[in-house]
Amino acid sequence: MPKGKKTVIKEIKLLDNDEILINKKEYVILETTEDITSAKTMKISSNGNRILRFDDEKKKATIDVKREINIVKVTFKDKEKALEFKKTNDKKLISPEDKKENICSANSFIKAREILAKLQDKKNENYDKQTGITIFYFLEY
Repeated sequence: MPKGKKTVIKEIKLLDNDEILINKKEYVILETTEDITSAKTMKISSNGNRILRFDDEKKKATIDVKREINIVKVTFKDKEKALEFKKTNDKKLISPEDKKENICSANSFIKAREILAKLQDKKNENYDKQTGITIFYFLEY
């Protein structure tokens, strides 16, 4: 759907876990509002978010396409290879001897980026001092 294009909502149904079905496609609710199922149109904003519009023009809700995104942690054994990965983010540098594990998953890019930001925040209790040196996190979808 191109940016700025409005889509008329023909069918809308609230699902579990902050999910909503609009015109037979599943979305994740990022910012909700009262009676979200009364939305009339959906528009894509300039930053790619989908915004639900209602009869009351002040009322808005933000949604994103539902996806399966894994947050992956890789620990490099070789520091030189880790330094190269830091510069290029080339996933081909990850070898079988390096430790690669799925930390968790998210159902939208916004939620996945929030999780990544927390993992890389020095104030977070789960922060590892080797993050950015031999440990790196990235999204895989």
